[in-house]
Amino acid sequence: MVGVMHSHTHTDAYPSPTDVDKADNPLLQGWHYLILSLRQEAPVLRSYRLDDRVIAEEAVVLVGPH
Repeated sequence: MVGVMHSHTHTDAYPSPTDVDKADNPLLQGWHYLILSLRQEAPVLRSYRLDDRVIAEEAVVLVGPH
């Protein structure tokens, strides 16, 4: 496993304080955190690294037919 994905149904695709708290675990260091926001009509997908409580966004690249 290299990461986790979850949705924010009413907020932006940005890590919440709860997301950051849960990621503050040495076993989860280096994971990718994909967040899908359903707040707008068109879904928004963003990805982050959450290491040592630092939020760093990373690019999402879709490959293949969509």
